[in-house]
Amino acid sequence: MYAIIDKRTPLEVKKNLEKYVDDIFEFSSEDITYNAISGHPDIFMFQDANKLIIAPNTTKELINFLDKKAVNYTFGTNPVGKNIDNSVLYNCLSTKKYFFCKKGKPDISIQKWCSLKQLVNIPQSYARCSMFTLDDTIITSDNGIVKALKKAEIAYFYFDPSEIRIIDHKNGFIGGTMGMIDNKVLFLGNILKHKDGKALDKYIATLKKETICLGNDYLYDGGGLFFVSSK
Repeated sequence: MYAIIDKRTPLEVKKNLEKYVDDIFEFSSEDITYNAISGHPDIFMFQDANKLIIAPNTTKELINFLDKKAVNYTFGTNPVGKNIDNSVLYNCLSTKKYFFCKKGKPDISIQKWCSLKQLVNIPQSYARCSMFTLDDTIITSDNGIVKALKKAEIAYFYFDPSEIRIIDHKNGFIGGTMGMIDNKVLFLGNILKHKDGKALDKYIATLKKETICLGNDYLYDGGGLFFVSSK
């Protein structure tokens, strides 16, 4: 199992992540999109249980890493760019049943892949940044998404985005701090530093999953933790 993370992730987090994977790829890009999200995997790739779709202008370093590790992937149609529409193309997520995105925003390749799933139209273009799926439950830091989830009658846990750190902005998003291996939910930092941390820890336990805090400092929004494996 291999991890893909923002190169700017705190060193302590990287060191602790080494305990759970065979190798780590530290992602970064220059002059492709906004600096704040330039190292975020969730801006350049979409992943669900059966598919990994990456932007055609993903860095050569990441492509070489995936090829070297024999990870199966396909290229999307449109490249990531510097405006809102082309920086959110791959920033969406899905479960076995649902496809979460702002309607019409994802790359056409992802829309086709998820066409048989039930679309949950949310008001936030950066879907993967703002939410994470644990089975059929959603963890989110966006009130607009909460309203959409209530309407769709989907279970959720709201986590206040205050004190989630991100480069160049006041606050990050909870989805960008998370990833999962098997039944372990890993965080880029320590959720217990946050006022909603204990409640989230208990909530995750009710889903029969284990919380792993990879650092002792506040949560860092690094575009999520992406885990991939060989074919």
